[in-house]
Amino acid sequence: MHTLLLISTKKAAATATREMLMLQGYEVLSASDGKSGIAAARLHLPDLILCEMAMDGTDGLAVLELLRQDPRFQPVPFIMLADKYEPHAFRTAMNQGADDYMVKPYTSHDLVQTIANRLKRKALLHSPRETERDFKSVITRFLEDRNTIRAAAHEEIYREGGTPRYLYYLLSGKVKTIKTHEDGKDLVIGLYNTGDFFGYIALLEEETYKATAVVMEDAEIALIPKDDATALFDHSPLIIQRFVRLLARNVTEKEERLLGIAYDTLRKKVASALIHLRNKYQVDRSANYTIDIARDELAALAGTATESLIRTLSEFRSEKLIAVKGSSITLQQPGRLEEIAYH
Repeated sequence: MHTLLLISTKKAAATATREMLMLQGYEVLSASDGKSGIAAARLHLPDLILCEMAMDGTDGLAVLELLRQDPRFQPVPFIMLADKYEPHAFRTAMNQGADDYMVKPYTSHDLVQTIANRLKRKALLHSPRETERDFKSVITRFLEDRNTIRAAAHEEIYREGGTPRYLYYLLSGKVKTIKTHEDGKDLVIGLYNTGDFFGYIALLEEETYKATAVVMEDAEIALIPKDDATALFDHSPLIIQRFVRLLARNVTEKEERLLGIAYDTLRKKVASALIHLRNKYQVDRSANYTIDIARDELAALAGTATESLIRTLSEFRSEKLIAVKGSSITLQQPGRLEEIAYH
């Protein structure tokens, strides 16, 4: 059973809220003002704190500030309850570490749901043993009940220069990230498949997006709000370690590809692009890999002009390295293409 602490000077409303939460299976402690609320919190170490914003003497902001200075209360969810929305008070509360800010009138259902979500998130963020044991399980649970969007091919998810609001997780489909040169030519700098996170570089760097994310084929994408992603990074060393590894791998791949684009022969650039696509998207390596991709998209990935790409594909087809049917390309001799790409 979870223990909640309700700090409120409004006796009748506090009693009604306490009884309602007890019916939901919570143990609810009460404090009639900020000073006694701080004392009760230190004595009982509740699992979650509900606190009125406006109180005489020690108000909600003071309670929040004092408790957040104590390491024991760093992980404890703190929900601020306000009679009205005041932008300055809201920003101050969130900056001091409030987990939620609920403005009256709100329903009992809203309050219960908010409490349940915060306790669930706390259990996820502060269970290092479980995280160590099964990283994928933790990520799956973290993605539960997230808002999702469906996006069609060629649709933009975010643009270069935009401010990050979400961490994105690809539930299905394919996404690429591109940079556009001042002459209008695109260069593909990242490929993402089902099960990949993307958009995390800007979040980790706390900077604007350095590229534009575009859907390659119809996709379903989970949206993880920036604050939730940041909380996960802050409270789970293993997960931030995984994302740092992803970032390092991403940087290494980009460096190798950019060096290839700068110095490789045309044949090597095109072969590298085809092998890169196969390595990213082919599941069954026992069959020949076929991809349906527009020539300008493949040229952007290879870092060459579309006309040059088409000439090179014709050479590869003549050498029976690939088969071409419409926009589809089948790698008939991937081993030979790897030799061209890497030697």
